[in-house]
Amino acid sequence: MERFSKFPSMFYVLFILLVCASSPFAANSAKSEPILVESIVAVVDGKVILRSDLMMLLYQYQATPGFLQLSEREQMTRVLDKIIEEKVLLSRVSRDSITVDEVELSQRVDTHVRGLAARQGTSVAALEKAIKNQLGISMAQYREKLMERFKDEMLLSRIRQKHIGIINPTRKEVEEFYSAYRDSIPRQYDCLLFSTISIPIEPGKQISDSVKNIAIAIIDSLDRGMHWASLAKNNSPDFSSDTSTYLRRGSGDPDYERAVMKLSIGEWTDQPVLTKEGWNVIRLLGKKDDGLKTARMLLRINPSQADSLNALRKLDSLRNEIEEGKISFSRAAVIFSKDRETSYKGGSFGWQERKNIEPAYSRIVSSLNTGEISKPEIIDGSYRIFRMDSEAQIREYNLEEDYTILENITSSYMSNKKLQSLIDQWKNEVYIDVRL
Repeated sequence: MERFSKFPSMFYVLFILLVCASSPFAANSAKSEPILVESIVAVVDGKVILRSDLMMLLYQYQATPGFLQLSEREQMTRVLDKIIEEKVLLSRVSRDSITVDEVELSQRVDTHVRGLAARQGTSVAALEKAIKNQLGISMAQYREKLMERFKDEMLLSRIRQKHIGIINPTRKEVEEFYSAYRDSIPRQYDCLLFSTISIPIEPGKQISDSVKNIAIAIIDSLDRGMHWASLAKNNSPDFSSDTSTYLRRGSGDPDYERAVMKLSIGEWTDQPVLTKEGWNVIRLLGKKDDGLKTARMLLRINPSQADSLNALRKLDSLRNEIEEGKISFSRAAVIFSKDRETSYKGGSFGWQERKNIEPAYSRIVSSLNTGEISKPEIIDGSYRIFRMDSEAQIREYNLEEDYTILENITSSYMSNKKLQSLIDQWKNEVYIDVRL
């Protein structure tokens, strides 16, 4: 959904409902019985699949290569099989006692809505009006639909996690997969190879220590019996409190998680915890096998103008040394860059299609010639320089430059193959009635 005017699946459902409601064949008349356009096309484990469900997904599958070359019957059968397989997977939810935390679900919806508004370059309020005008539903109804969709996605993910886990293919398995399916692996189009060095704007020790002392005073107040909510409400403008946050294990800041794991439910940290966002006072609200429910008080550390200038000077000096040949770009990235994603690879992002590159990065890199290094620019609290390494209109993946990508593709293939075997087994354990 890149533009407000593009909600194909939802518009298609609305179109079906409107046709059903307005069609003369569906209306009562003195001379004919009503014809029901909606119908049940299958039942899986007591859950019905409606014709409108099938038609909605059928519309989405039309963009799949080769799909439109199938006969109408083959199209419908293929899509219905996919829906049935999803229902078979979801039948494992109660059998395996799999649940989704409502707080985590709500947070995901909030993130999606804010992200959609940001991609449109507008506010959430403007997005709400667009949804109302173009889809004819309220934001509450839109959120409800998202909740349903994301809940199923999260449940399916946890079923996969429980029964498949993470598959780490060996080098030999990746090479065998690449050899067997090389011609089937999609190519990359309009792609760039570029690198970066990132120097964060870090506040001076004096500023950090002063904020830490405030956090220590808050912990002392909690220890003396003051209420969490009162402290959250009455502190300075630089202070914020998340009432509750669901954190998947391994997905958050390592220091944050380590601090939380030491707590019993209801306890708070006895010392402030430093993350990239600032100093945190954390309270544990609950634990589950796959995650933690916490509340935190975050005191942000705002760098001074002098801190920003120091980071800029450091990166500018490093850029000059690279251009003078005193140190290579890749070596400088390994030693000095704080970008965890790229520093160990000499700053390289690897080959990426231009359309998938972070917009802030693409704007800078697209203005460079091959081998050229950008001037420092500030992005998300860090100064960065970029180097354009190469570009290609069409390229195929290869084991030398794209091993990590091919490793992930191989892992996905092996996971799907194992999952399909389980689905075929589980189909025999549930009631399936196809009425198409």
